[in-house]
Amino acid sequence: MEFIKNELIDEVLQKYFATFSITLDTAEFVPDKYGRKIHKFIFKNMKKKFREVNRAYKQKKKQTGGEAVSLRASPPVAK
Repeated sequence: MEFIKNELIDEVLQKYFATFSITLDTAEFVPDKYGRKIHKFIFKNMKKKFREVNRAYKQKKKQTGGEAVSLRASPPVAK
C-alpha cells in the first residue's frame, strides 16, 4: 500500500481531533487551567508529527530526485 503525504497528514489530523473530542467530554470535570495545558500539549504533539511527516517526505524526495514520493514502502513490482 502506498501512502502519500496528504494521507499521512489526514491520519494525524483524525487522531488529533479524536483526542481533542475526548478532552471536550471531560471539560465539565477538569478545571480550565488544566484543560488549557492539555490542549497545548496535544497541539504541540500534533505539530511534532507534522514536522516528522515533512522531514520524511523531504528525505524521500531528495533520494528519488524529485519524482513522485511514497513515504511507506510498497511491495516490489515483478518484471
